[in-house]
Amino acid sequence: MVSLHWEFLDAPGSMTFEVSEFRDDRAMLFTWLRGLALSQTAMIGYNSIGFDYPVIHWLYSHPDATVRQIYDYAMSIIGSNDRFAHTIWESDRITPQVDLYKMNHFDNRAKSTSLKALQVNMRSPSVVESPVPFGTVLSKPEAAEVIAYNRHDVSETKRFAHLCMDAMSFRANMVAQFGMDVFNWPDTKIGSKILEQRLGKKFCYHYDAAGKRQLRQSPRHRIALGEIIFPFIRFQHPEFQRVHDYMLNQVLTPEDITDLDAPIQTKGVFAGLKAHVGGIDFHFGTGGIHGSVSNQRVEAGDGWLIRDIDVASLYPSIAIVNKLAPEHMGAAFVAEYTKLPQERRLYPKGSVENGAYKLAANGTYGNSNNKFSPFYDPKFTMTITLNGQLMLAMLVEWLVEVPTLSVLQVNTDGITYRIHETYEPHAAAIVKTWEIITGLTMESADYTMMALADVNTYLAVTTDGKVKQKGRLWYPTSVEAISAAGCWHKDLSNVASTRAAVEAMLHGTDPEAWLRAHTDPFDFMCRVKCDRMSQLMWGDEKVQSTFRYYVAREGRPLVKVSPPAGMEGAYKRAPRVTEMEYKRVMAETGGEWDARVCTANRSVYETRRTSIEADRLVAPCNDASDFDWNNLDWSYYVDEAHKLIVG
Repeated sequence: MVSLHWEFLDAPGSMTFEVSEFRDDRAMLFTWLRGLALSQTAMIGYNSIGFDYPVIHWLYSHPDATVRQIYDYAMSIIGSNDRFAHTIWESDRITPQVDLYKMNHFDNRAKSTSLKALQVNMRSPSVVESPVPFGTVLSKPEAAEVIAYNRHDVSETKRFAHLCMDAMSFRANMVAQFGMDVFNWPDTKIGSKILEQRLGKKFCYHYDAAGKRQLRQSPRHRIALGEIIFPFIRFQHPEFQRVHDYMLNQVLTPEDITDLDAPIQTKGVFAGLKAHVGGIDFHFGTGGIHGSVSNQRVEAGDGWLIRDIDVASLYPSIAIVNKLAPEHMGAAFVAEYTKLPQERRLYPKGSVENGAYKLAANGTYGNSNNKFSPFYDPKFTMTITLNGQLMLAMLVEWLVEVPTLSVLQVNTDGITYRIHETYEPHAAAIVKTWEIITGLTMESADYTMMALADVNTYLAVTTDGKVKQKGRLWYPTSVEAISAAGCWHKDLSNVASTRAAVEAMLHGTDPEAWLRAHTDPFDFMCRVKCDRMSQLMWGDEKVQSTFRYYVAREGRPLVKVSPPAGMEGAYKRAPRVTEMEYKRVMAETGGEWDARVCTANRSVYETRRTSIEADRLVAPCNDASDFDWNNLDWSYYVDEAHKLIVG
């Protein structure tokens, strides 16, 4: 069955088309599509370019297809390993497509988000999955259930579209300003395309012998870190000096040196690389330097300052100041890239132009490590990230020598420290010297209080009263705040305990008193999800794979059941044994235990059962009206709040 439901974005009105064994609306559907084509009205969907639109387009192109043929085509999309095999390119589409999934970069593995997970974060009244399994031959009542489910999904997509209006408006203006259709591009792609457009095609593409356009790139098969570390970087502290010496002697190569297309291998090069300086462990990695005190609350006052300094646009600035470029682009890239921050300052914050130039700077750097981009050059990327963290480490080394100064944290592009005001001019002079040597510019803010759980989780209050929340201590104040923060992909379970903990740290409020006075049920709701290979069991009942619940006094245990990591009943592979070696030896022994490749305790692969909220009971609230204040397990939420409180 094909069920296509549409609603107007900004007006009432909707219609459902059905093509099934019970009803055939394809004539009306085709008339509707031709109307959209004539007016070039955009269709807005969720993951629609990847699935929904190709099915619609195929049906429009095969008007006499049977229901079974339509189903087979849809399943060929789902089963395909080629993400471009069924793509309908922009020039071939019946009418423009706006895919909210691609716009928000949910096609990136780290940000992948289902519509059901979005429904939880949007605090939808109901979170609904398909009432019948895919592949079912539908009865007429089941078809009606699926249509109702489809209508629900479209309504939820419409809600999400309204929350993406700023992003869509920005892209609409980008089309007008820069002449590019960018509706289905994530921000990073928009940014890199702006610079690509300014550089011109000759720097970004070339044509092979067959006349096919190819990307100009600088793939690397060897990066000697000693050749890219800036010569002015020097250390006196033995810990930083040890790290510096180690890096100078590292050479990055592909994992498989016989594969010319294999990427440079960075995994493991910086594993465990750290320096203990000023009472803090500083961890180095391909993404930057990180270090922090743990579980400490620090206050300013009585002559003491808490100062946060960070480099303005760290990665683009390093490239601009040091005239770095992807090797195949050279001086032309340097010239155009240098203009971006200068031109951005000509426009007010919040303007299309200001946003576009910011994206151009940051997006281009990000795409320098993207093998599908014309800016691809891993050496350019590594030069920036490696020197960025070493330059910050150099500043830390200088600052820790200042009397009364203690470093609280370092995180990628900045340093936070506590110091007595008597010595702040000394520290400020050191920072100024560092700026002169590196060519970078520091921005600063002062805090009245800072509570640090770890490098990724802290709470700070600026001297003008603004509250800064990071990691586990951040919570959205509204659905719109989730959109503004770009956090749709995150699990925002149990906001209530986080809010109670923050109130306790800011105002000394008793967490239990705050929780019992709080009246928003959605703040107490939690979410769990599992992949298609696993299933969720609420007691003995199988429940939907995206499951919204609250921790309850009366309920059932929730368990995720997953298939074994290997063949069920087979002996487990020992640590540091490759899968190839394991299979070879097990084939020799006929599956019998062998000390060379199996775990010493002779454990076997079994179905995995993972408790959700271990030792607690939960109750479902996929339908928000099922939330019951009288059944809430207050002790759980109070305990979770206390776990978050620092100091």
